[in-house]
Amino acid sequence: MPASKKIAVSAAELPVPSITPEQWEQVFTLVEEGQTLRQISTQPDMPTWVLMRQTLRASPALASRYGRARMLAAEAFEDRLLQEVHSIGGDDTAAMRLRIDTLKWIMSKRAPARYGEKTGTESQAAPPAQEQGRPRTIRRVIVDPAPLVEKEK
Repeated sequence: MPASKKIAVSAAELPVPSITPEQWEQVFTLVEEGQTLRQISTQPDMPTWVLMRQTLRASPALASRYGRARMLAAEAFEDRLLQEVHSIGGDDTAAMRLRIDTLKWIMSKRAPARYGEKTGTESQAAPPAQEQGRPRTIRRVIVDPAPLVEKEK
């Protein structure tokens, strides 16, 4: 067999793969259902994980849509959590507790404003002086007693 010649091709000559709007709609729907980009990329007829990430970085509009889909995914996790709670049986309570705690942790990370733990500082009231709009100042003045002693003499 004759050896085949290798032809050098520059990166500029290679076709740039693109993601169709229909594929993006599928991706956003699956993200809203709680799937990750890596999970989606393993499905047939889906773009690669790297290509999706590159495209999201390059397009603010797609990145914004992806962010909204991630927020909606928190609701999917909430629904799943409720289903798990309702299906707890007497024998597998420890396993279910682990599953529920895991889902709650994921939800708190994906939507911290809605599901994150509240800190104690959020409920503390501001000091009265700050409520009135003026800062509270404590001033310390050190007085040399020597001139006062000389005046008394």
